[in-house]
Amino acid sequence: MEIEIIYFLTFFLAILQTIVGVGVLVLGTPLLLVLNYNMIEIMNLLLPISITTSFLNYLYLKSNKKKLKINLDRDIKKNFILIFFPGIFIGLYLTNKFLNYINFEFIVSAVIFASIYIKWKFSLKVNSLSLNFKKLILITISIIHGLTNSGGTLLTIFFTSLNQNKKNQTRYSITFYYLILAIVQYGVFFSFFNNEIPFAYSLKFLLIILTSVFIGNFIVKYIGERIFIKIIELLALFSAFFLLLNKYLF
Repeated sequence: MEIEIIYFLTFFLAILQTIVGVGVLVLGTPLLLVLNYNMIEIMNLLLPISITTSFLNYLYLKSNKKKLKINLDRDIKKNFILIFFPGIFIGLYLTNKFLNYINFEFIVSAVIFASIYIKWKFSLKVNSLSLNFKKLILITISIIHGLTNSGGTLLTIFFTSLNQNKKNQTRYSITFYYLILAIVQYGVFFSFFNNEIPFAYSLKFLLIILTSVFIGNFIVKYIGERIFIKIIELLALFSAFFLLLNKYLF
């Protein structure tokens, strides 16, 4: 029964990640915490699913660059390893060291609520900060991502601001850098903390993800830019509320 639930979650979360660039870790983390998985087990399961989804979606978007009129920020692309690696390492070290002492549910929820509030309240300032402090913001996001798996929420806010809410440009940026973030996280996680290879690497998972990426790219054609941004925000808020409700009410 448990594996069927994981297949079901993979299918829908991969569709969401194809549409907005994130979803597998942002929503999957609180959902699996609710199912009594710990953060190490969650990363074992979700990281390869997230990487596969982002990679397949990146290939699709890259093959349609001219049609969609999309490009990556050259400054960030040139320095992404130096930006992401230290933050991911610090975050994963803290996770591995203090797994039983940190309230991950509260941290994940607080990060999501804070990021959405900042976006709504200080939209113009966030746009300016995104342009002027790109590297510092991304290092901070990578630390939070290594610690809580919720860096994707902040990444979406950063790139919607940087790309001024343009749907396809934002999707392309989030998909590529979220892929890099997850690959670095995966490499650090399994190289330094001696964890088992996750069971998510199987033909059945690959077929599910391929189907999800196809469906997601079909659906997104009919989603306008304003709706696209609202989906990102509602997705993040839902994950935070769901996690807090389970933690403190049930």
